[in-house]
Amino acid sequence: MATKKWLLKTRLKEQHIKKLKELYPDYDMVTDDAETEAFSEVEWTVGWNDRLTTLLEEGHLPALRWVQAISAGVNSLPLATFERQGIYLTNASGIHSEPIAEYVIGVLLSHMRGLRTAILNQPKRKWEQTTELQELKGKTMMIVGAGHIGNRLGELAKAFGMKVIAVNRSGKEIPGLDVTVKMDNIGTVIDFADVVVDILPQTDETYRVFDDALFSRMKKGVLFVNVGRGVTVDSDSLIKALDNGTVAFAALDVFDEEPLPAGSPLWDHEKILITPHFSGVVEHFRDNLFEVVSENAESYKKDGKPSRNLIDFEKKY
Repeated sequence: MATKKWLLKTRLKEQHIKKLKELYPDYDMVTDDAETEAFSEVEWTVGWNDRLTTLLEEGHLPALRWVQAISAGVNSLPLATFERQGIYLTNASGIHSEPIAEYVIGVLLSHMRGLRTAILNQPKRKWEQTTELQELKGKTMMIVGAGHIGNRLGELAKAFGMKVIAVNRSGKEIPGLDVTVKMDNIGTVIDFADVVVDILPQTDETYRVFDDALFSRMKKGVLFVNVGRGVTVDSDSLIKALDNGTVAFAALDVFDEEPLPAGSPLWDHEKILITPHFSGVVEHFRDNLFEVVSENAESYKKDGKPSRNLIDFEKKY
């Protein structure tokens, strides 16, 4: 009888791997550099890559029943194939809440308190004082796509004395925040926001949500941060809004194409801060990830189904 297997396609700590082996003593662990034949008994995997997509679609993963993604976004994975073959998919939603929330506050403070300008001036030995600095207190932040990350960001924003408008799919109230609005109604309230933070997932409904029409409804001088998905923003519309003064500053951590091509006009815009999709990176990432992996590995063994962060293939998140 063939030995059941589980696949490790990411870096976990040795103590994490040991715990998984103890939980599944009758399974062998394989890595994604194994020979193709070794994948025929793989039942679940931590992590995914393009090679595995090819093997799955070529029929080399017939025993696969569960995939644990290591990111919150899953749009790059073969969702239709997973759904068709009855494969459970779970993501790492929730583990990035703290670092991404801190990133958003950090880039806002960097701009509003003049830190970015000071950093750029230092190599020039340029002493430049200004009276045009701002504070977070008293401003209104709109969080578009308010899930785990948005909830934590809202808490931090409230601690700085901000008013917070949350936008989500259902319009269900989020405790502790000031107002919650359905995504369908975003255009009617976005002009109240001094800061707009995009944390939207990538779905058919969120493609190019931030376009000419939505940017034109924003308050003049708004600050815009995108830590969601690049495809939710029309880059040409954003540049136009920056040029006409609607958007005073934009911090972008996600893009349509990554790495961002050297020829992109976003690189050269003086009002844009570009960061290389690192807002969710943190020193204890693997420990946070393993909390999700461990919980799902235990429930999969007990019930034949993972329990945490199960993806709805219809919604794509």
